[in-house]
Amino acid sequence: MARENNLGTPNLTATEVVKRYFAAFARGNIADAIALLDENVVWHIDGDPSVSTTGLLCGQKEVRNWLERFPENFKPKVFAINELIEHNGSVLAIGRFRHTVLNSGNTIGSDMIIHFTVENSKITRYQIYEDSALLQRAFDANDSWQNQQVRINGTLYRYRDCGEGPTLLFAHGLLVDRDVFAAQVRVLSQTHRCIVLDMPGHGQSGYRPDGWTLDDISSDLALMIRELSLGKVTFVGQSQGGMVGIRLAAREPECVSGLVLIGTSARAEFPERFDSWKAQREVILNGSDESRESLFRDIQHRLNGERWLADRPDEALRERAVMLSHNRTGLALALDAAVFTRGDIRALLPMITVPTLIISGESDRATPPELSHEMAQAIPDSTLQLLPETGHHPTLESAEAVTDAITAFLSLHPQD
Repeated sequence: MARENNLGTPNLTATEVVKRYFAAFARGNIADAIALLDENVVWHIDGDPSVSTTGLLCGQKEVRNWLERFPENFKPKVFAINELIEHNGSVLAIGRFRHTVLNSGNTIGSDMIIHFTVENSKITRYQIYEDSALLQRAFDANDSWQNQQVRINGTLYRYRDCGEGPTLLFAHGLLVDRDVFAAQVRVLSQTHRCIVLDMPGHGQSGYRPDGWTLDDISSDLALMIRELSLGKVTFVGQSQGGMVGIRLAAREPECVSGLVLIGTSARAEFPERFDSWKAQREVILNGSDESRESLFRDIQHRLNGERWLADRPDEALRERAVMLSHNRTGLALALDAAVFTRGDIRALLPMITVPTLIISGESDRATPPELSHEMAQAIPDSTLQLLPETGHHPTLESAEAVTDAITAFLSLHPQD
């Protein structure tokens, strides 16, 4: 609490000074902010000099110019101070921001710590610690900004981050990559923030050389959601991605506000399929390019609906090219996780308390519609939508219908 000195002016604690500074900053009241600074205040922002807000400043005039230029550089989305720690005139402000960089249109979020030094109720020094490397990328209009990456428990996850709003997290199935959701993301990113993963062993993501399980991926994504401050996400999982989503929604309910399961199952793989899968794994790992392409063509005819294969040969060719582009070892290990070790998780279904949309292709032979009916009966707050003439990849084969179904689901169940 402020105290009066012998001259009748208030003596503020260091924390009170910092709180008043943040209040003035939030109001855009530069005069009040400057009044809290020492005449010779030092302003310290590390980072690449190409970022116009970085550098060392000294004196109220220089800091005033910096504060006046701030709205020219950033449009704040989130600026949250979660904790203030005071010791011997130093105050650490711990929080997170999310701002749009105006010259590039990129939106950046980062944890931050701001170190204030306060003497005689005046701020004498300010230094911010933030993700300066990411900030430099955000200022570069030529950077492929939406392509992001994070290493989690030793696995490098690459993902696309686009749009603003409540967060949707997309996880694809075996053999494809994040582009399997391209049609949905084009629409949904207009109203939502869409984070679209390449799963381990697929696309541009890495993998653990000693293998992994779907439980491992679920734990990785829970950590990602918490530590990147994504809030509660609506998780959209196709095939193996849905199997991860079931685990996440049941075991980490604080991370998930809604669940969309597309062509997925809560059962272990059918044992009678194991011999075929073992033969396919051998071709994936050690087969010639010709034998691998032949295998993937055969897989497409088992997975995809005949209507789509006949009507969209160019798309089928692109999908097969994606299958061929995956790292051989990574894809074989991904197959182990999605097929051989995935286990039966039907016991988790009644534990899912969030609204759930289940989508199944009526012609899906990989995960027959009966498995979607089974999940719909076991998940308390769930709805099932069946798509005619659609196989295992509804997001490609019936793209508009899937997009419309997810849009309607999100409208009925807005995120927390």
